[in-house]
Amino acid sequence: MTTTPDRIVAVAKELVADGGSASVSMRKIGDAVGLSPMAVYRHFPSREALLDRVADDLFTETYDRLSRKHIPDDTVEALHGAVDDLVDLALERPHQFAFMFIEPREGARVYPADFSSGRSRLFGLLTGIIESGLAKGDLAPAEPWALGLAVTSGLYGLVALYQGGRIAPDPDAFRTLCHDTLERLLHGILA
Repeated sequence: MTTTPDRIVAVAKELVADGGSASVSMRKIGDAVGLSPMAVYRHFPSREALLDRVADDLFTETYDRLSRKHIPDDTVEALHGAVDDLVDLALERPHQFAFMFIEPREGARVYPADFSSGRSRLFGLLTGIIESGLAKGDLAPAEPWALGLAVTSGLYGLVALYQGGRIAPDPDAFRTLCHDTLERLLHGILA
C-alpha cells in the first residue's frame, strides 16, 4: 500500500524530472495528490525537507540501478562505462541530473568529508573502480576520492555547459566530448 508521503515524493520526483527543483511547490503537489498545500506540510515540514527526501531517493535508485551493472576488469573501460552512465542520465533526465549533481541544495553531500567517509554510495561506485585500478597499478598513486572528483567535476562541468546551450546540442557529439575529456585526464595534457 502506498502511503501519502510516498505519493507526495513520487509527484515531487516527477516535477523534478520534468522541470527541475524550481518546479516543485507544495501547491502543485497537493493538487496532484488531492491535498491542500498545508496538508502536504504535515508530512514534510518544509519544501527543503521534501527535496532532501527526493534527492535521497533519486541517489538510492540510481545507485541500485548502477550497482547491478557488470563492471569490466579493465580500468579504462570501466571508467568509460561510468562516464556513459552519467551521460545517459544527463541526456535522458537533464533536470534530474542538474538537481542531483549541480544545483545547490542544503542537504547535499560535501567533498571531501562526506565522500571519504562513504556517505555517497553512488560516488563509491566510481571510487571502487579507481581503487581497483590503483591496486592493479593502472593508475598513478593518489587518493581515490580526489581522482573520482577529477573525473566527475570535468563531466559535471561539461553537462552544465551542454544544458546551458554552450555546447552544440548533438547528443552523440556531446558523449564523444565527454569520453575525449576523460582520455585527456587519463593521459594528461603535458607534452
